[in-house]
Amino acid sequence: MHVRVDAIIVRDVEDDQHRIPAYFNTRIHDVDPTQHLELQAVAADQSAQADHWNVCGSGFVLDRITKFVLCISKYRPLHRSTYIPTHQ
Repeated sequence: MHVRVDAIIVRDVEDDQHRIPAYFNTRIHDVDPTQHLELQAVAADQSAQADHWNVCGSGFVLDRITKFVLCISKYRPLHRSTYIPTHQ
């Protein structure tokens, strides 16, 4: 499972606002009966990425989220199959 957030960030620039798109993706989180989804970790990851925009004093702030996607896919580990020789 992973989360993707598309957003618009803004900052004031000389009597105007500078708007740019921003894209944030979390790392992939494995979720199964023994390993539960930690929503706090997902939220912290997203927050850290948003804070990264302002590390150098860029002054950007989150204006709005335009898309929030939660991707969940079934994990299928590789299975053994029949051996086929590639040389003779």
